[in-house]
Amino acid sequence: MAEKIRVVMVCALGMSSSLLEAATIKAAEEAGVDFEMVSLSAQQMGIYDFDAHPVDIVLVAPQVRFKRRSIKQMAEPRGIIVQDIEPVTYGMVDGEKLFQEILAAYREKHGQ
Repeated sequence: MAEKIRVVMVCALGMSSSLLEAATIKAAEEAGVDFEMVSLSAQQMGIYDFDAHPVDIVLVAPQVRFKRRSIKQMAEPRGIIVQDIEPVTYGMVDGEKLFQEILAAYREKHGQ
């Protein structure tokens, strides 16, 4: 996989997700995958400029799942995957599991 996978994780305030973000980035580094991930609050996501800062996947944390519909309306017309983070994965800060889910979704979309 030569190209960079770019991910935005949407959560309530961007705090608890920073631990999961770090664990997921570490898993990507260990797998040798070019990977970029940032965490945004649901409020920041509402004004995110996908054209200026393109991404491949938007992850929706359990506590902001109610925002999924509006995120999908913004992201899917641009071909961006919108995926929920499982509550157990989020709660256990399981970066490896989340990275594997990101990789699977990315590969499915890109036929790899």
